[in-house]
Formats: sequence, structure tokens, C-alpha cells
Amino acid sequence: MKGKIVRVGRKGVIVIPVDVREALGIVEGSLLSLELSGGAIVLKPLKPLRIKLGARVQEIVRESKREELELEESVRSGH
Repeated sequence: MKGKIVRVGRKGVIVIPVDVREALGIVEGSLLSLELSGGAIVLKPLKPLRIKLGARVQEIVRESKREELELEESVRSGH
């Protein structure tokens, strides 16, 4: 995606172009993190907490199932 030029309005407001918002899934009310990096402003959309938690729960369930299978195999083999 090519760079964009935006104007800073009153109170520091900028408008993120629609194609950028769509590409990143940014909608009204989305939360963004703002960082200064090497003289630049970096905005990153934050994933909703439930998505982050859901992904972590799925990871824990997969790990648990794998450990359960390993334990069952160990019991079967007599170790």
C-alpha cells in the first residue's frame, strides 16, 4: 500500500483513509495503540481482549490434550 498524506485537524484529529481502515479491520470505536518510533507515529489496531483470550484458551486446550495423549501412551507402554 502506498503512503498516504493526511491533514491534522482541530485537537490533533486525523482521518484514517477508508482503504486503510478496511485493510486493517478498523471500525468506529476500534482501539488503536499509538507509539513513537524513530520520529514516526505508529498506530496499531488492538484486537479485542476476548479474541486474545480465546486464542490462548484454544492453545491451552491443545496443549492439555497433547499431554493427556502422551500420558495415556506412557501408561499403556508401562512407563
